[in-house]
Amino acid sequence: METLNIDRTSKQPVFKQIYDILIAEMNGGLYSAGGKLPSEKELCARFDVERNTVRKALRILVDERRIARIPGIGTRIMSPAVANNPEKTGEGPLHPEDPGLPETSEASRIILLITQIDYLHSVGGESFHYKLIHRFEERLSRMGYNLLFKPVGKNGTVAETIRGAMPQGIIFDSFNPDASYRESAQFGLACVSVNHYTPLFTSIVSNNFDGAYQVTKRLVEAGHKKIAFILGKSSHQTNMERLSGIRTFYTALDLYLRPKYLIPSDWTFTSGTEAAEKILAMKSSERPTAVFAFNDDLAYGCYSVFQRHGLSVPDDISIVGFDKSDRYSGMFPPISTVDVNLNAIVDYAFWYLAGCLSGRAPESCAKIQIDAAFRDNGTIRNIL
Repeated sequence: METLNIDRTSKQPVFKQIYDILIAEMNGGLYSAGGKLPSEKELCARFDVERNTVRKALRILVDERRIARIPGIGTRIMSPAVANNPEKTGEGPLHPEDPGLPETSEASRIILLITQIDYLHSVGGESFHYKLIHRFEERLSRMGYNLLFKPVGKNGTVAETIRGAMPQGIIFDSFNPDASYRESAQFGLACVSVNHYTPLFTSIVSNNFDGAYQVTKRLVEAGHKKIAFILGKSSHQTNMERLSGIRTFYTALDLYLRPKYLIPSDWTFTSGTEAAEKILAMKSSERPTAVFAFNDDLAYGCYSVFQRHGLSVPDDISIVGFDKSDRYSGMFPPISTVDVNLNAIVDYAFWYLAGCLSGRAPESCAKIQIDAAFRDNGTIRNIL
């Protein structure tokens, strides 16, 4: 068969020309059902184009069920029984005759959400992640997609996580190892990161800096000079950004941020109870008049300990959280918190994924920052 190549003078998009060439070569018998297409790297070299251009062409072939991209194996040619059946395009199980694929595999209308198992495995877990998963599930199901949720351990690989699932896209929830981002970039899938910025993918994040700055400003203006800050894990972006907002406000007013009031945690309710015990163990003259916890799980953990010791919120001590969780409604009164606008985070992530799957998303990565808003629910006392 004659070797085909793209026409640089044509008005037709290059990715569409590559798609047409690959279709012609498959129809001409150059690639047989069950065989493998050349790798992205080989196709880039052959056509002298960027990887994103090749990926757009391959994405159309995936959507039409002409090829299947299998992590750790490569890009397989689908059997004509599947590729030529319009009723099976984009949904339903793979055809049993497709070699190398389990009969029970779901087809291409799967979006994978990857999160670290630590976020959920600790006692109680973190409510933010449960809420995020639920919102994505609702949003995707309305559009005919299935959300496949995969909690992974520290040593897990992306290939192991998605083997057999054949998702159309991946949502990374919060912090994941850089190796996971780099590995997933090799598979040519639509990927987006939420609640954590990575330069490898478009990332949808809340404005943690401004949210923490607003809370600190509100507490200081209310007259609080001794504020305890219950931090998250030191390596997490969200923790560093929130702490940076606090430090910036203190520096602007030439205030001293005392290290003893910076209490580390692991983001959980239990860790909040432990932080509260540390606060209560301080000398009465040094005990904080306010607590700013870096998420609502921590804040309500504190609240429970203060309540058990007979302290009133906010009369005896003020409390502010972060993330606007409804997990504890009915157990505790609402607390002042920062609304990270989770609905907007999910909507923007979905919008970007939809653009990737249809070939309309920008090729360059971006950091999309969602405004956070302070919600005063009456748990800050003015002591001026």
